[in-house]
Amino acid sequence: MTDATPAETGQTADDAPAAAAPAAAPAPASGPGSLTRPLARIILWTASLGALIAAGVAVIAGAAAGWHGVVLLCGIAAAALLVLYALAAGEAAGRALRGNEPSPPSLAEAALEAAPDPMLISARTGRTLWANAAYRDLAKASGLSAGFGAPGPERLFSGESAAGVYRLARAGARGEPGCETLTVVQPGVEGAAFYACDVSPMSTGAVLWRFSRVQGDDSLDPPAPPEWAEYAPVGLCLADGEGRVLAANATLRDWLGVAADKALRIRDILAPDSARAFLKSQGAKTVISIAARLKGRGGVDVPVGLSVEWADAAPACARVVVHDSASVLVAHHGEGQVPALSPSSAGRTLDDMFATAPFGVARLDGEDPQDAVIEDANPALVQLSGGQALPGRRFADLFRFTDGETPAMVFARALAGRGDPSEARLACGEGEKAVQVFLAPAREGQRSAYVMDVSGWKELEQQIDQAGKMQAIGQLASGVAHDFNNMLTVVKFHLGELLARHPVGDPDYQDLQQIRSVSARQAGLVRKLLAFSRKQTFRMTVFDLSDVLSDCSHMLNQILEESVRLEIRHGRDLPLVRADRVQIDNILVNLATNARDAMKAQGGGVLTITTESVDADAVRKAGAPDPAEGPWAAIHVSDTGCGMDEATRAKIFEPFFTTRAAEGGSGLGLSTVYGIIKQSGGFLFVDSRPGKGATFHIYLPGHTPSEDEVEEIAAERAAAEIKPEPRDQAGHGRILFVEDEEMVRTVAAKTLRRKGYEVIEACDGEEALEILEAEPESFDLLLSDVVMPGLSGPKMLEQARHLLGEARIVFISGYAEEEFSDTLSSDLEISFLPKPFEIQDLAERVKQELALGRARAETGAS
Repeated sequence: MTDATPAETGQTADDAPAAAAPAAAPAPASGPGSLTRPLARIILWTASLGALIAAGVAVIAGAAAGWHGVVLLCGIAAAALLVLYALAAGEAAGRALRGNEPSPPSLAEAALEAAPDPMLISARTGRTLWANAAYRDLAKASGLSAGFGAPGPERLFSGESAAGVYRLARAGARGEPGCETLTVVQPGVEGAAFYACDVSPMSTGAVLWRFSRVQGDDSLDPPAPPEWAEYAPVGLCLADGEGRVLAANATLRDWLGVAADKALRIRDILAPDSARAFLKSQGAKTVISIAARLKGRGGVDVPVGLSVEWADAAPACARVVVHDSASVLVAHHGEGQVPALSPSSAGRTLDDMFATAPFGVARLDGEDPQDAVIEDANPALVQLSGGQALPGRRFADLFRFTDGETPAMVFARALAGRGDPSEARLACGEGEKAVQVFLAPAREGQRSAYVMDVSGWKELEQQIDQAGKMQAIGQLASGVAHDFNNMLTVVKFHLGELLARHPVGDPDYQDLQQIRSVSARQAGLVRKLLAFSRKQTFRMTVFDLSDVLSDCSHMLNQILEESVRLEIRHGRDLPLVRADRVQIDNILVNLATNARDAMKAQGGGVLTITTESVDADAVRKAGAPDPAEGPWAAIHVSDTGCGMDEATRAKIFEPFFTTRAAEGGSGLGLSTVYGIIKQSGGFLFVDSRPGKGATFHIYLPGHTPSEDEVEEIAAERAAAEIKPEPRDQAGHGRILFVEDEEMVRTVAAKTLRRKGYEVIEACDGEEALEILEAEPESFDLLLSDVVMPGLSGPKMLEQARHLLGEARIVFISGYAEEEFSDTLSSDLEISFLPKPFEIQDLAERVKQELALGRARAETGAS
């Protein structure tokens, strides 16, 4: 036998005295041998002394004694020498024999090492001090490595037996004996092995663990039941603490429909919740009743009552009576007709509710939740904590405390009856979850804790908050854009008049051109704000994306620098899309500009624009929440730039976010793209990694044009072909001008009058409607703002359509609701002029519309 060193067993210096207990010095031996050894020494020394005296007398006084005396003295000396030799030889032999005999401590340690049952010695703190060969073999068979010492029972008997090991360890730490039935699962072995484990405190302060195999031991088999019990009118069975049915009478097996030699477990005869309730009743001191459901013949669950009595012995064993046989007999003989559960038998035990609760529940051993340890936890809490909520662990260790919070603060709010539940962060593996913690009042030194997962609620709250912020920003942006467009329109009107009076060569011409350039730049910023707030006015048309890319390629090449190469790859069988073609051009320009800037730092690269036809499944896999079924058109814009990290990628669609230097951009480019695509009913996603470039994926729903849409498209193309190009801006005609902004209305009306038109002004929709009712069909053109207080432009048009006759309609606005975009897309006879615009733009549009109206009238008359 090889003795285990302290390093091998993992013992510390403090534990060494307990480990050395088997090798303590024995008490002095007693018996016959202890009496004969002193007498032999006396005879030895007496014979030695006699031999010396006889020899001395023979030498000194030999002449006086004569030859007879000399012979006598020599004989005495010789005899004494023989006795001395014999005694010395016997002593040497005795010492040799005594040296080969083992000491009592060595015999005790050898006996423990050779014991067939696993044994373990641990400190009261739980540290493993020593283990015999049987325990080490059991650990090795269970797939556990000894490492620096034998594994502790908490590692060997884990899973279902963790609570039992915790109770044994707690009993050993208190210096009390304990007994439990534990289960161990070995790799490659079918089923589990059962061990009866008892702990005993030792006089040295250590704890002795003894494990006895109970499975397959004939001595543990219960005696055969008598005949009266075998066929009793109730079901009878004997079960252990691990749920094994050790015996069952014929009545119960007949109800279950199983053979007499079939091995059973409690979970085989009871429904899962009932089986858990039975196992939870272990340790009860009196007979308890459980409302359960029996797995009858054909898999039909039948309500029954259980009377359970646990024997006060080790291993744990329970006598079970299954009654309410009337219901069982109905299920057995009534062709599967199972009666409904009565209110008296339909309830569940508290332990059953604990095990099946959909939220985390823990029993804490201790009144203070900061120091209390988990005595038991339901499966929901174990799963919620990633397997960390195990018996014996501190409850406070399950949480992560941040933002200056302490366990005392969190648990103080969680105490029942003290206000709202406490919010905390529950550690689950490498991540964490938002939870709410409730603590029940302490009873007899114990407390119940309830943990509810609210991470989904928190994510929803964040999304709602973000959506509210974005909506508020959008409303603010659209309102600012509306007012700013009106002011820019007035600036451009006056700027046009100044430029007419200060032509090229005038000293003020360059300054006026600079003002014009700044106005155009601010007008572009307003358009971006409207696109972000999704309040742009769209003219939805049906077109092919391949035509858009072909027409836009020349403009993209002008935007890109010479170091950037543009590649366009057209897909086959692309579906038609219904969107604003101008806005699709803006999307491509924005993305190309961002790609150019991203590739500028590395000296250039390649910008690739690819189109393809995809289905709804591909859009769904890309991340779309619920795409419409049918064909989709995809545009993939890829660059070979510097790419983006995850933090940047998460913010690129936010307004005013930019990675450029100061004055390098407004931060509205990608938010504009996002707003346009969303307003067009599509989706936008981005893939990017640092150093790997970026790819933007645009998905637009395919559209099949109806017959009416085909006719409208043809009419628009025909009108464009016959539309005359005005040679000058002068003209004649009667115009009703509706605008709520007085500065815009005054300047525009004044300019149009100078061009030769008769202009009637109205400050809102109600006044315009009154004018039309007073003078029906008297106007050649209706020029109206869209958004006005009271009656809006589109609403006024609906009520005054019959009063306009053949008059042309032009709407002007920099802000419009989505409903107006639908009106503009469905009625191609309506023209739209977005603000801000210059005076010549207004004059040209008015003359074009009046000329188109006269051409239509002449065509209709002929």
